[in-house]
Amino acid sequence: MTDNSVLQARARFWKVAGAVIAAVVVLSTTGTHLDARHEASFVATNLGTIHDNGIFSVAFAVSANGVVVGRSAIDGNQDVFHAFVWTADTRMVDLGTLQMGTQNTASLIGDNRVIAGFGFLDEKNDAAHAFVRTHATGVVELALTGGSHSGPSAINAKGDVVGFSDSMTDSRTNPAHAFLWTARDGIQDLGTLGGATSEAHAISDDGVVVGLSVTAPPDNFPHAFRWTRHEGMVDLGTLGGLNSTANGVNNDGVIVGTSDIDPTSVEQHAFVWTRRTGMFDIGKDGFTSFGEQINGRFVIGHFTSNNTTHGFVWTEKRGFVDIGTLPGDVGSLVVGVNDRGVVAGNSFSESSSRAFVWSRSSGIVQLETPAGGSSQANAMNGDFIVGSSCDAHLTCHATLWKPSPHSRKDRDRDDDGHD
Repeated sequence: MTDNSVLQARARFWKVAGAVIAAVVVLSTTGTHLDARHEASFVATNLGTIHDNGIFSVAFAVSANGVVVGRSAIDGNQDVFHAFVWTADTRMVDLGTLQMGTQNTASLIGDNRVIAGFGFLDEKNDAAHAFVRTHATGVVELALTGGSHSGPSAINAKGDVVGFSDSMTDSRTNPAHAFLWTARDGIQDLGTLGGATSEAHAISDDGVVVGLSVTAPPDNFPHAFRWTRHEGMVDLGTLGGLNSTANGVNNDGVIVGTSDIDPTSVEQHAFVWTRRTGMFDIGKDGFTSFGEQINGRFVIGHFTSNNTTHGFVWTEKRGFVDIGTLPGDVGSLVVGVNDRGVVAGNSFSESSSRAFVWSRSSGIVQLETPAGGSSQANAMNGDFIVGSSCDAHLTCHATLWKPSPHSRKDRDRDDDGHD
């Protein structure tokens, strides 16, 4: 595999980010009957749009105290949308666009209300630029020296942002490098493992950054990396194959990702990495699996077999657990997990998607929607879930789900059997 692997991974990021609206627009309004106690566990709030005549909005991230960010149309033109921030007090606030652009998205938020996202600089929409917004600085574009294309991947509770940016500081043709931005130091190039390209995927609250980087020639294989200020970028290796990527890291420094398991096989497995054990396989033989996030002891991701994709949750105590789907659906994907093992995700049929929550005690349960239609979850933080939901006319608005007051007692229990 060559440097193109990193470029393809980056392209998938923008494809997913750009496709959310299209995906939500085609959601069906078919629902299922829920047990009343589960249906009342989470209450849905329609966040509306920036202006009353906006035709859509979608939420991409939420802070630990319920501040939501995303994007919203400002009128009847679906090709013009602005980033927004929403709070219970201010409701939806327009964050505008970058320079002369017409499309801007807020995709990340820290617990200190540092916001990151991406947008275009003009109406041509040629190359997206990452940005960060703080109360002190306002909106600041993020790119390495000479960079014309950048994107944010993750933010920690302190508001440190990681992602990728192309750069002209390398002698090779405009390669992309992983970056770290902090309010104290600004943007920093994290370098590579000797190859041309790298990208950062996640950051812990302690500043541990993980991602993937191409190794030095002649190999040029994408490998998972771990970066710290003291050690720099360290190659985490593979499970025995040629390629790997690190996708998540918790505040204990435990890393999750995906790796080839054999140089001659196309099968990939989710992995967990710790300083004590190194990289170890948590996948299942015969299935391709992808480790995506970790929160405390809980790892989430998805696996595929016979063209069927399901979300999974893994813990050292219970191993690999298939989350399954809602009744009548053909697949599922997960988007977040809290520190008690409650998972948020989406269950889908051939043409529709429905947001759900899953726990070991309750199984998979559809989230209610304000207008009774279909829905899509995009992120989870603590007890908050955000995404979009649609009405019978397929008008889709940003949505916040949070536990109802009577369910507070249940939120104190660890779903992995720990109190």
